[in-house]
Amino acid sequence: MIPAPTDMSDAARLEKAKDLLHSLANTVSAMKIFPNEHATVVHFVDQLTRRFTDFLDVHQKLQIGIEEYTFTYDGKAVYTDEVAVKSLPFFFFKDGLQILFFYQGLDRSEILELLELIKTEAQKPAEDADIVVALWERDFPNIQYYAPDEFLENRILGETRETRAMRNAPDLPDDLASETIEIRVDTSKFSQGRIELGPEDREAVAEAAARPAEDDPDLAPGPAETGAPPPAAPEEKGLISPAAAMDPTLTEDELLSLESMVRANRTISPQEEYVNLMVEIVYLEADPANGQATLDTLLEYHFDQIQHGRFDVAVLIIQKIHELRRHLDGQPEKAALLDGFLVRTVSPQTVEAVKALLAQKKAPDWESLLGFFGLLGPPGLGLAADLYEVAPDGQARARIVEFMDRTGAAQPALLAGLAERARPGLAREIVGLLARVPGGRGIPHLAAFLNFPNNEIKSAAIRALSRSGGATAHHILAGFLNDPDEEIRIQAIMTLDPAQGGGRVRQILQEATAREFRSKSLKEKEALLAFLGRTRSAEALGFLRGALLRAPLFPSKGTLETRLAAVAGLESMVTPEALAALQKGAIGRTRKVREACAAALLRLPSTGEPGT
Repeated sequence: MIPAPTDMSDAARLEKAKDLLHSLANTVSAMKIFPNEHATVVHFVDQLTRRFTDFLDVHQKLQIGIEEYTFTYDGKAVYTDEVAVKSLPFFFFKDGLQILFFYQGLDRSEILELLELIKTEAQKPAEDADIVVALWERDFPNIQYYAPDEFLENRILGETRETRAMRNAPDLPDDLASETIEIRVDTSKFSQGRIELGPEDREAVAEAAARPAEDDPDLAPGPAETGAPPPAAPEEKGLISPAAAMDPTLTEDELLSLESMVRANRTISPQEEYVNLMVEIVYLEADPANGQATLDTLLEYHFDQIQHGRFDVAVLIIQKIHELRRHLDGQPEKAALLDGFLVRTVSPQTVEAVKALLAQKKAPDWESLLGFFGLLGPPGLGLAADLYEVAPDGQARARIVEFMDRTGAAQPALLAGLAERARPGLAREIVGLLARVPGGRGIPHLAAFLNFPNNEIKSAAIRALSRSGGATAHHILAGFLNDPDEEIRIQAIMTLDPAQGGGRVRQILQEATAREFRSKSLKEKEALLAFLGRTRSAEALGFLRGALLRAPLFPSKGTLETRLAAVAGLESMVTPEALAALQKGAIGRTRKVREACAAALLRLPSTGEPGT
């Protein structure tokens, strides 16, 4: 006597059927996208064959019930897909198929023939496709089906009776119930705005108009609340029905265009269908090794899409993996696989894929590309920097800078590291981005430009530091005093904050008394001593006054320029003591010094009080 199956064996059999039908649906989806010889299709067909063989070797027969959007086994739902355009249950159901039978002996070639048959019928126009007829013509030896001939007729008749019942309409006479009624409509009269009534129609309208409203419950108004205003007509509310809003004068071409737009809006692209398929496989796969293999295949597809400029598909892949990751918090092993996948999407291989695209001289879809960068986050900053210089126009470059501003604010060090000599335009933008980082967190990273090889960029950094203020900015500015270019040194000293003097005053005093100071140009000497004057310190006053009034009998050029620079320093000090020193210099014996002091005194207030 054969023992009855236990609950455990029933559950295992149900789980096997569920895995098999998911595999069937996934294989059909893959075959719609790739040719039969593609590695993905071969893998899916082999996997499906193994699952059919394993099941049928044990149970000899697999009987699948077909509902509108669901496959059932032993009366239990084992697969559901409610998206009609890709739902495999709906594909069978719409043509009247109710049951599929698979028998032991089913092999790979017969399975592949079935899959090709499904693919062929699915690609036909709806009015030409019929999977039941296709199955009947093919007559598979180990695949049978059940589809009653009267399925569609009964369904249509049932819906008609249901509609009449809702309207309390009488049934058709028995002699007419099975008759086909042909209705001819002259569509050319649809847009004339007229309804032609025959004698019987006119008589019925007259009777309805003469009958009191209360005799016909369908026409009688419902009870109204006391004092409540009557409901406004649709026109009074500013609303019209969709039918009333349609233009009755649409041409045939316009109707066809509208129909194609609706059809396109209801269609899933092959790329999206493939991504959905792979993500679903990862979700259902219990074996980590198989899950990793599927993710590896999806990653290769991801890089291929990038290399061909289809960043919308790359974005879709990352979004779907993120979405799946949120649903797998309770499965650490599978969640780790997804985390590893996301890390690899921003690997050097991603950079190479984008560079390969740019090398083809093709204009990428910048909207999708920047959306892709946005998903990558900070790791995408390097890619954005590479693309800045090859962006086709200012608008594209502005979008890239917006991304870098939004993404790099959290890690300003990454932004500073992107500035390179070969990309001066981007380096200038990075200076501005660092200066705008909230809380001044980007200011310390402007020190990266102290040794930058481009003077224009260093000048931009100096201006940003000057606007920022603060001890950190002052410290970095002082670093530019050692720049090999005189113009950079002068710009830096002119923007130093005198209130931050302190040790900087002593440093410049030591520099001004050294022999090397004499070799500097007059312009740089004036800038340095003018900074000393702005500090208004006693040390600075003593040095400037001594330098001005020191008048050797035969002064060298360097000494003369130092005295002239001291004039500039005393003028910037604008204190009574500085004014007195200039007055003494104005009566000295060196003509150039006298003239410089006299000109400074003319520019200063006569009282010697600080001016505004």
